[in-house]
Order: sequence, then C-alpha cells, then structure tokens
Amino acid sequence: MRAVIIRFIDCEGPGILEPILREKGYRISYHNAYDSRVHLMPEIHLNFDLIVMLGGPQSVADPDKQEFFKPYYEIVENVVALPNKKLIGVCLGSQIIARALGANVRPGTKGPETGFSELQILKPEHPIFSGIQKESIMAFHLHEDIFDIPVGADHLLASDFYANQMFSYKNKVFAFQTHLEPTITMLQVWQNVHKEFISKGNGDFSNIDSKQKSMEENAKIIFSNIINL
Repeated sequence: MRAVIIRFIDCEGPGILEPILREKGYRISYHNAYDSRVHLMPEIHLNFDLIVMLGGPQSVADPDKQEFFKPYYEIVENVVALPNKKLIGVCLGSQIIARALGANVRPGTKGPETGFSELQILKPEHPIFSGIQKESIMAFHLHEDIFDIPVGADHLLASDFYANQMFSYKNKVFAFQTHLEPTITMLQVWQNVHKEFISKGNGDFSNIDSKQKSMEENAKIIFSNIINL
C-alpha cells in the first residue's frame, strides 16, 4: 500500500500519523505544494491508496488562489469517484475537501481559533470513534477560515468556538478542520512560526505537554480506525 502526504508549508507535517501509516505497512511519499519548482504527479490518485493533505497559510477563500488549488480539488473529486481510495485532509486540506464537495469556505466571523479545546463527538457510533469511551476529545486549533458541512457528509466533531470541526464523506474522505496530528515538538515550532497569527486569537496554550499527550492518545485511535476502514 502507498500513501502520499501533501504539505502546504514546511513546518506542518503528518506528525503522529506517519508512524501509524508505517506500522500499517504503507510506503510513504511526500509532495511539497509550497515549492513552485515541484510539480504534482499526473493522475496522483491512481498511484496511491491514501492521500493526505495537510495545513498551510494559503486560503481556499482567496479568489486569486483558485488556479493553485485546482489540481487539489481534482484529487478530491477523483478519490470520491474511485473505489478503494481514501483521503484525509487537515486544516487547509479539509477546506480544500469541503470546497471540492460543493460547500462554502470562508473566514470565520469570530476571528482565529487557536490553542487547545475539547471537541464534542457528535456521532459516537461512527466506526472511527470505536475504542473511545468519552463524549469529547482534546484537540488543537490554528485556523481562521471555516467550512460548511457538504451535502451528504457526516458531521462528526464540533467545538464551542466554531461548530464544524470534522466531517466524513462516504467513509473514504475525512476532513479535520482541527489538528489531532501534532507532536509536542511540532507544537513548539508552530508557537514560534505562527506567533503573529496566534497573537490574534485567545486560545489556550497552557500545559501543552499534558494536553498534547491526551490529544495523541485519542488521535491514534481515530487515525488507526480510518486506515482500517
């Protein structure tokens, strides 16, 4: 099995998701979308069983970026159309998915959502939550744009700040507005790299070690369940 991880900024990688994929027997490739010298593999959806699109500073709501995003919208459309393919999108990746599935993506009216918060599990019976016995999970936020839930998708996670935090579509496309993947090292880097953006929000950055550990515990279950579907 093969997976490709698409990065839109160099400091946002797959985090805890990569070792899970390797344990499941995936061979992993990377595509750095932020590097204009690198071209996306033609018909990439035919060469990989799983495609992961991560976060970045670009905005799907920016009309000047639509040519840049076009091949990534096409990835979503192609994965949906083909059997035995899966797609995971995180933050910007989730917004790409939402837009490709016909949902509105726009800046949130409350401004940036940053730091840690608990997310409510809306459908605990969904198979990706198998093994989680709680009604909520810890998650990390670093975004301002938000999406509507596409028609036909299952709304799975919600926060008090912005309700639409995760959806699945046909149990093969999984869009996380929130971040579950960061390691503690990644979070420390993000606090520096994104400090200007973080300063615009009022997020909780207290006790990041313990909160990251709690987040990772449930994230491993969710990601493993997605891969096993």
